[in-house]
Amino acid sequence: MKYPVAERFFSVQGEGVYSGTPMAFLRLTGCSVGKRICQHCDTDFDTTLPWLGGGDYNEAELALWTNHYTHVCLTGGEPFDHETAPLVHALRAKGKIVHVETSGTVAFDVDKHGQFDHICVSPKPGCRPDMLEIADEIKVIVPGLGTNESLLKLSGYGGQGATPTDWGLRAVAGTLHWFTLDEARFWARKKIVFLQPRNGKLDIDKDKLALCQQLVDQYPELRLSVQLHKVLRVR
Repeated sequence: MKYPVAERFFSVQGEGVYSGTPMAFLRLTGCSVGKRICQHCDTDFDTTLPWLGGGDYNEAELALWTNHYTHVCLTGGEPFDHETAPLVHALRAKGKIVHVETSGTVAFDVDKHGQFDHICVSPKPGCRPDMLEIADEIKVIVPGLGTNESLLKLSGYGGQGATPTDWGLRAVAGTLHWFTLDEARFWARKKIVFLQPRNGKLDIDKDKLALCQQLVDQYPELRLSVQLHKVLRVR
């Protein structure tokens, strides 16, 4: 099977539980959530980028590329838009610890997607509760990556049922909404939940970082993720 890879690179994991861990990253193209909602997304997942190692590769080629790295992360975009099982099987056959970063909006099927060692869900509008249940960690972007107006328009509610929260997010009637503070605290009772500032593509947003620090101080059941790779100025 051929996989459309936007880019591939070696770096340290900058987010969540595995921050600081050397990792091979495979960014698959495409995202069913899309930039209509995540209007400030900091990743280039739209197309293959040959100068960054992107292209169409089969699972054997990608498993070989990971070289001596023990940890491999499938990211996007939305990795579960693809049939990742053959790739995951090839990586695990080489003794790799396989991570995935997902929006939680696509149902997980082990036969289609494979057996992962670590699942990080960063909830986007339309996130499924069953995906939060299987997550090893939940990473909440503060504030949400899109605008309130875009969500209201996409939801078809025309502004009805929208209630502002105290940290720049907006809950919308139904399932199409950014994760709220109450939801983050609810899931923190049984999961590791991080708050991560919505940073620039290359830089840390100090104001949003300060907001996350304030929230973590107020609600210590939550944790802080700072995007360490942007502090270190590495990919």
